[in-house]
Amino acid sequence: MEAFLDHFQAFLFVLARLFGLFIVAPFFSSESISFAIKMIFAFMVSLIVYPVVARYMPAVPGHIVNFGLLTLSELMIGVLIGFIVSVVFAAFQMAGEFFNNQIGFGYTEILDPITQTSLPAIGTIKSLMATAIFLVIGAHRFLIETIAFSFEKIRIISFTGKVNSGLLKLLEDTIGAMFVVSFKIALPVMGILFLVSLAEGLMGKAAQQMNVMSLSFPLKVFIGTLTLIATLTFISTQMVQGIQISMDKANLFIREWPNP
Repeated sequence: MEAFLDHFQAFLFVLARLFGLFIVAPFFSSESISFAIKMIFAFMVSLIVYPVVARYMPAVPGHIVNFGLLTLSELMIGVLIGFIVSVVFAAFQMAGEFFNNQIGFGYTEILDPITQTSLPAIGTIKSLMATAIFLVIGAHRFLIETIAFSFEKIRIISFTGKVNSGLLKLLEDTIGAMFVVSFKIALPVMGILFLVSLAEGLMGKAAQQMNVMSLSFPLKVFIGTLTLIATLTFISTQMVQGIQISMDKANLFIREWPNP
């Protein structure tokens, strides 16, 4: 009976880390998935992962306060890993914002079922497209493998000076990669529309009697939409690379975690 209690308490550590991941990571954190479903899924995955990682679990503390702090530590580790992966999805929404501002759809907003926030139409489309790609390339399975590997490298979280500097450096690199991915995705449409604006300015200068402003909005909508359709393959490729970068950052976070 005592052995069962020890294993059950250690199992709760695994459950806490996985649940921390599922409340932040892309797709798993969707508001369309109820809290009960997330908890059930975390419990089922924990049953699969625990026999593999049981030998890496820290000793179960005897005091209830220490046990609670250790459980909270496991939850924070899962949240950190999920946050690193979810940052790239902000890049896709940012690229959608660029599209909307340049095309002229900035005033159109719809409810995003993933984040449950009002976003411009193209930003929501990018978010849904990124979620579909995330599932198609199997990133959700790789994410679970990553969290299972983290039990071997990260056992107890401790915010020492070395850990803090490493987290800040990783956060800086991750946010920098987010802006780079966002710029790459938005560059084709922004570049074409910049040329359109330049051509409109030259036309307005050459033929001042022409009302260029009345033609600007429908022309940008038409050309921007065509460019967006024509570059969907390029955009999907950049999304795949962005997701891979986020997974690499999560692995780097785990591999370089300093052991006590």
